[in-house]
Amino acid sequence: MTDKELITKVHNGNKEALNQIADRYYDEIYRFCLYLTGKETDSYDITQEVFLRFIKYVDSYEYRNLKGYLLIIARNLCRDYFHHSKDVSFMEETDYPGTEDTQLGNLENRMLLQQALGQLPVNQREIVILRIYEELKFHEIASILGCNLSTVKSRFRLGIKNLRKQLEETEHEK
Repeated sequence: MTDKELITKVHNGNKEALNQIADRYYDEIYRFCLYLTGKETDSYDITQEVFLRFIKYVDSYEYRNLKGYLLIIARNLCRDYFHHSKDVSFMEETDYPGTEDTQLGNLENRMLLQQALGQLPVNQREIVILRIYEELKFHEIASILGCNLSTVKSRFRLGIKNLRKQLEETEHEK
């Protein structure tokens, strides 16, 4: 069933369709929040709030791009999180679910990448995460973030350049 069909069902009073939407997008929204905040517990809370807000305002939602809409809500809530958080350090006490079977080297690389992402300016970090991890196209990202396509591409290039620089510096320190 398509997103548009689910939204139509919701607008017609089918509350089960809301569960299907949450099931479809929960993991992606959570992962996006985790990459932005770096904190598992806070990301769960923010993800829950994303879906609560969506449910609260679903009657006024007109179908466009459901995943993009949910990512906008998540982005705004993550920004609020950083704005209101007393400690905005990106990599404090992050738990990595399912890593017991992961090789130590892969875990270390993931942690290094997570730390490097955390040091990027928020506007670059968002775009890198949306492009690489959420696999969105640049024009979709521009639409979600409400900015110019060339700005998105420029911030992505800068973000990747900064990530490479940080990872190279980390490698030289070893």
